[in-house]
Amino acid sequence: MFREFDKLIRLHLTIPVTTATSERAFSVLNRVKSTLRSTMTQSRLNHLLLAHIYKEKLDEIDPNQIMSTFISSNEQRQAFFWTDALIKNKLFL
Repeated sequence: MFREFDKLIRLHLTIPVTTATSERAFSVLNRVKSTLRSTMTQSRLNHLLLAHIYKEKLDEIDPNQIMSTFISSNEQRQAFFWTDALIKNKLFL
């Protein structure tokens, strides 16, 4: 009896409460994949959809920190970007 009850509880916990997330994803897919953009590759479409679905988390990311890390990891990038940034007297917008 306990086994059946345990299976029932596990099954109940795996069923999503709503389908709003998946419906939202398909809605975004319809907006992104229009006839004008039908030449987009599947990989790029997947990346765009993930960025749109998780936009709240992406808004929390500081692009200046990412750019600084990217530039400081290579001497050629440092020579190119940091010199340009020093001339302009600002880091990034």
